[in-house]
Amino acid sequence: MSEPATYSYPRYLEAKRTVDARALNRRVWSRFVDELAARDSSPVRVLEVGGGVGATVERIVEALASRSVDNLDYTFVDLESKNVEAARTGLRTWAEGRGYSVSDGTPQVWTDGPITVTVRFAAADLFDVAASHEGPPHDALVAQAVLDLLHIPDALGALAPLLAPGGLWYLPIHFDGVTAFEPRVNPDLDARVERLFHESMADPSLEGERAGAHCGRRLLRHLHNSDAPLLEAGSSDWVVVPQDGAYPGDEAYFLHHILHFIETELTGHPELDAEAFANWVATRRQQVETGELIYIAHQLDVLARSP
Repeated sequence: MSEPATYSYPRYLEAKRTVDARALNRRVWSRFVDELAARDSSPVRVLEVGGGVGATVERIVEALASRSVDNLDYTFVDLESKNVEAARTGLRTWAEGRGYSVSDGTPQVWTDGPITVTVRFAAADLFDVAASHEGPPHDALVAQAVLDLLHIPDALGALAPLLAPGGLWYLPIHFDGVTAFEPRVNPDLDARVERLFHESMADPSLEGERAGAHCGRRLLRHLHNSDAPLLEAGSSDWVVVPQDGAYPGDEAYFLHHILHFIETELTGHPELDAEAFANWVATRRQQVETGELIYIAHQLDVLARSP
């Protein structure tokens, strides 16, 4: 596909479903499902922050239904209202396609399937959600690719009271410092673009505590410091490789959007020659269109238990 005329973040989230599905660490995921299904609560209560367009809801529902869990109460939070609406619509379609009856009201209730599911949607900041929370605590807190955008100790500290004793932190797809594109365009320029892109993820005002490019490893330290025992951790790398000159699903769009992130972040950077960088971006886009570009991003999945 050629470069899109406009970019849609919900479409990017949909496009990366297949990338995430390959990337998720199976050992961490299996331990999470085992631990969640073993919780002595009905319903099982899950809070997801930064929920995107609902892919994790689907994954958890399928997993718990196969483990004979009868009732799931799911609170879905995302800062962007357009993501929440996409999730609300998409989850209804997904559930009905699997034989559930889905209510029209709020919350959205799924019945007549292997598990009863109640989904509460909120377009809100996670700190506001934490501050205003009332009601029973949650058995699990899920945050995918979220904490690298935040001050980790503040985010963990705000959310920790929402977890029941022994509750689970499931924190998949957190970036950990490696971006790679192949084939090379110019080794020196490639390395400079990757370094500057990583540096752009840090926030100097937070004195290094917005983890940015090394969120995965810093999550391990901060969870340890908050007395949350680590249960599992493992790599969850994005690896996008063309097959017979094309990409699976909508992954060409996913790659174009990654390049869009880099271009938006680094255009005008004083350490980059403007013409050379513009040519670098154009070359990478052409590699997507001809089915040549390979993209790798190193990430970690983390599972811990609340004290």
